[in-house]
Amino acid sequence: MILLQGIIHQLYFVMSAVVALLLFTRLFRRATRPGLTYDIVYAYALIPFILRALHIK
Repeated sequence: MILLQGIIHQLYFVMSAVVALLLFTRLFRRATRPGLTYDIVYAYALIPFILRALHIK
């Protein structure tokens, strides 16, 4: 049971890293809505995923 819990825990962090990577790549490939406001929104949405991927939060 502890092994399964460890696997699920690591998958959670891997999934967070994947979502953060997808958001990060979309931040630079955006062509429809350029602007500082959208950069701030992307950064605000990206922060929790980065923190989880780095095991900080």
